Order: sequence, then structure tokens, then C-alpha cells
Amino acid sequence: MKRKLLASIIGIAASLAVTSAHAQGRIILDNYNTSGPYVVYGSGPNKIAGTTAGAGLVDGPNGTVGNITWTSGFYWALGDVTATVGSDSSGFGTSSFSGLTLGTGQGTTTTDLKGGQYAGSFVSVDSFFVPGWAAGPVTVEVLAYSGADYASSQYRGHSAAFTITPATGNAFSTTTGSGMTSFGVFAVPEPSTFALAGLGAAALLAFRRKK
Repeated sequence: MKRKLLASIIGIAASLAVTSAHAQGRIILDNYNTSGPYVVYGSGPNKIAGTTAGAGLVDGPNGTVGNITWTSGFYWALGDVTATVGSDSSGFGTSSFSGLTLGTGQGTTTTDLKGGQYAGSFVSVDSFFVPGWAAGPVTVEVLAYSGADYASSQYRGHSAAFTITPATGNAFSTTTGSGMTSFGVFAVPEPSTFALAGLGAAALLAFRRKK
């Protein structure tokens, strides 16, 4: 009798856990099933060596291209905060995530990149359950980077901030591809490059003052 009672309690608890999970808002890091928008290479002095400007980010062994291993991830925030999220013209800066939280845990990163017709696409098999979500939009900014994390990567880029409304129940989760726009990944300039640029600007300013 006790065993039956215990089994019944466990069954009810499991059922409640599943129901609770289904009620949460879910997002999938995926632009493959929406056929884009895609991740593309940069151009000019920051173009990734050995790649074609504007070409989609394609995968090779272990999600590599140009002998670089890529990871996709995202930042997020509850509600529509796109108006307060900074941006930068380079596409690879780390200053544009103000007000957003780095996604961590299940479904927040993937190295499953697609090639061929869907070059520049990625997909995660896991859902990200948005903490604290009850209803309404969620602001998301998608990343692609080459190292252990975005900030330390030599090659990186991010999308503009956008909003999507998470899915609930048994419906297919809302994918990041349904809201993002295409964005580029770039070779990040070395610190020495920034230093030289700063010295050049200072020299030009001093020259103008003398005139």
C-alpha cells in the first residue's frame, strides 16, 4: 500500500513538473528552420582571411570554417528594451549589450552550423526556458564567436537587438530566426591597432590646433 502511495505521489509530481515546463516561455536558438536571416562574413580590413565577403557562415568538421570553430549564443531581457540597447558600427564590439543578460544553460549556445543552401544558419536541439517570463515579448541579441566566450574571441559579431514572443505548451518554440536580421562576423583588430589609431587621431588634432 505504501509503495503504491509513493508511486502515485511521484507520478503526480512528475506530471506537475512537465505541466510547469510546458507553461514556461521557450525560445530556440535557430535560424535554420526559418531559412535565415543568416550570419555573414565581414569585409574590408576586418574580413576573415580566406573567406569571401558577404558569404554565409558555412560549417565543416565540428562547425568550422577557415580553420575557425564557431559558436552561436545570445543575450536576452524581459520585455521590449531594444530602444535602450546600444549598438556599434563595427559589429564586433562588446558595448552593445547594456540591459541584457547573457543566456546560460540549456539551449543558449550551439556549434551546430549549417552549410550548402543554408550557409550562415545554426540550430540548437534544446529549448531555452526564459526565467521569470509570464507573457509578452523578450528582447534578444544573437552572437557568433570563435573562442571560449564572446569577449575574448578573435573573430566575432552580433545581431541588432530584436523582440520575439516565446512559445508555450507543445507548440514549436519561437526561434531566433523569426526576429533577427542578418549580421556579420569580423576579425577583431589587435589592441595595437586601436593604439595606433588613437595616436594618429591625437597627432591630427594637435596639427589642426597649431594651424
